Amino acid sequence: MSDFPALSSEQFQILISKEEAGTRLDHFLSKKFTYHSRTVWQKEINEGRITISGKKVKSGILLKEGETIVYQPVGRKEPPVRKDYEILYEDEFFVAVNKPGDLPVHPAGKYRKGNLLTLLKGSGRFENLFTVHRLDRETSGVVLFAKDSETASILSGFFSSGKVQKYYITKVYGDFPRRKIAYGVLKPDFSSKIRKKKKFFSLKFNFLKRNKRFVFENSSETVERERCLTYFKKIEFDFLNRNFEAQDANSNSGSRNARIEDEESQGQGNRERKSEVYSFVLCKPITGRMHQIRAVLYGLGFPVLGDKLYGRDEEVFLEFIEGKNPDLTARLGMERQALHSYAIRFNHPITNQKMKIVASFPGDFR
Repeated sequence: MSDFPALSSEQFQILISKEEAGTRLDHFLSKKFTYHSRTVWQKEINEGRITISGKKVKSGILLKEGETIVYQPVGRKEPPVRKDYEILYEDEFFVAVNKPGDLPVHPAGKYRKGNLLTLLKGSGRFENLFTVHRLDRETSGVVLFAKDSETASILSGFFSSGKVQKYYITKVYGDFPRRKIAYGVLKPDFSSKIRKKKKFFSLKFNFLKRNKRFVFENSSETVERERCLTYFKKIEFDFLNRNFEAQDANSNSGSRNARIEDEESQGQGNRERKSEVYSFVLCKPITGRMHQIRAVLYGLGFPVLGDKLYGRDEEVFLEFIEGKNPDLTARLGMERQALHSYAIRFNHPITNQKMKIVASFPGDFR
């Protein structure tokens, strides 16, 4: 499980699975719920706010399958979130939403009410909604929610089996090449102070050409070694200007209906500000590994602006989880990671009609 489901307005619980058994309690909490550091979780445990099967415990206890962790936090205000989401498409089976940055997709950790799913349900517009996939809290763009469990199952299967083409736009430091195909593996980055950080190791493209079927179909890679394939293309200035001008004119359709093919033309999508060169890049991940786009770009030498984990200064991440207030714009270039889920293509889960849903370019990328 990835978050503490609410028991009441003040308590949360999680059931330990077979895969999670054998892990130290403080390691488990700090790895799963990164809004607190390991030190903070140890303090919560020592002060008795975390129990296992009704008993107070120590930080070093090893978890067992079937045990229930209960967390009763001190009353804290939820962090503020953006609520300016936009409905991009809706029919009787599912709804597509343009999620702003700094808004979780579903309830998790300290975001019990401040999340997109809760906001949509609270709007009175939907009787029921089911999560199909997710984006990171700081990532903006297209998110799908199903209106029934059967559609949710079909759409989730589309995502896990690679039947959804996903396109992201990001803003990176450096003069990105016109085109780039990145094939390799993601492994734990043991050189980093951050345990969950991954490192990209490039593999020869000849292997990919000889083993395409293996790359696309093999999803049983171990946690330590994950093969990944991503296509990158620098975005032209004209495309960016059209989107920003459409926003300034409050156009209802101009930026939403921009076609993916526009970005495929040649261009020089990099800018320079205060001696910093940066580029806008279209990303098409073929595999779906955690942190894939951000980790690969970092490994290629083009860190994403605003990225605390894979940005230019990982000390920002460590300061952030300790509750300090680093100047994100000064040190990372943006207040949030510059990653936007720009478009998805798939066949309708019921009618089989070809679908393309596009989310307008985010204004904070300017």
